[in-house]
Amino acid sequence: MSPTVRNGAHDLDKASIDYAAIQDPGHGNTAAAWTGVFIMLVGICISTYGNIVASPAVFWGGGAVAVVGLLAGFVMRLAGKGKPRR
Repeated sequence: MSPTVRNGAHDLDKASIDYAAIQDPGHGNTAAAWTGVFIMLVGICISTYGNIVASPAVFWGGGAVAVVGLLAGFVMRLAGKGKPRR
């Protein structure tokens, strides 16, 4: 495997890369992941607003929404909408 020089920078030759050994980890691109993250993002926005207006009830309510997002993603994964386990 000899390096190829392109514009003075050393680079690997693409023919020498073993693509079968490099597997796509997926990075959570599933309906369960996106739903959970979106609900948690809304909860964090609510908590941030509660912090700005100095309302503990709104702050902790946003935290509760974030926990619901975590649970929603987990339940959706169990329902088959997440990445299958190996």
